[in-house]
Amino acid sequence: MTRADAHIHLFAGGYPGRYGRSPAGTDELAAYEDIRRVHGIDQALVIGYEGGAEFVGNNDHLATLAGRHAWIRPVAYVPPTGPATLDDLHLRREQGFVGLSAYLPGPVEAAAVSAWSPGSIDQLNRDAAILSLNATPAATAVLAGALAALDGCTVLFSHLGLPGPQATPPTPAEAAELLEPLLALAGLPHVGVKVSGLYAISQPAHAYPHTAAVPFLDLLLDRFGPTRLYWGSDFAPSLDVVSFAQTLDVAALDRLTQSERDAVFGGNLQRILPS
Repeated sequence: MTRADAHIHLFAGGYPGRYGRSPAGTDELAAYEDIRRVHGIDQALVIGYEGGAEFVGNNDHLATLAGRHAWIRPVAYVPPTGPATLDDLHLRREQGFVGLSAYLPGPVEAAAVSAWSPGSIDQLNRDAAILSLNATPAATAVLAGALAALDGCTVLFSHLGLPGPQATPPTPAEAAELLEPLLALAGLPHVGVKVSGLYAISQPAHAYPHTAAVPFLDLLLDRFGPTRLYWGSDFAPSLDVVSFAQTLDVAALDRLTQSERDAVFGGNLQRILPS
């Protein structure tokens, strides 16, 4: 099976992990190249992030990498207020970016997405851009109108919609209540969810196999279906708490058919990436 990874990071100085250095080693690109070879990963959606002073310049770093490696399909970080100008959008497209990434920790940041310029929204729709969102349920609750206008794009919510760390698996009703804002978006056919960052739903984070995530994933499978779920490793941050092989071992997906598993672990992402 050829895989495609819907959520990785690559930083010029390495991700400053739990121990003050990247858990992938001194050369994250070389480490991921080895991972690609061993696990048969054809392409990766590389998530731009410049939300802290130590990450400034990540977009330009990814542009350089994308020019050298065809498997790198980056999305450019933008603040919640969106692209600065249409010229900036055009530049990023020319640099090989396939869309944008935004981090929305709360309703204030999410509300800013509704104020993105009509020109930017039109251009993103024409480009069939991928929009990767790290959005909490509180943020997601105010996104419906903005996302409905981005119907030419594919919108991907990272880390099962960030329901928060759980010490024990919630009941189906409790999981549904926590994820209600995301589940309410299932009627938008261009919205999908990444099966990524399961450690962020576990307390402690290293509690593999992350059984606390299972009720959320069951709900997402039922509401969105396997054609709108996208596996992502969250390299390199995930390596602080699990191995790469463990990011691929998602027991809750065992009930899927082989063709459905192939879709989640690569086919869905390959379908939406521009050729």
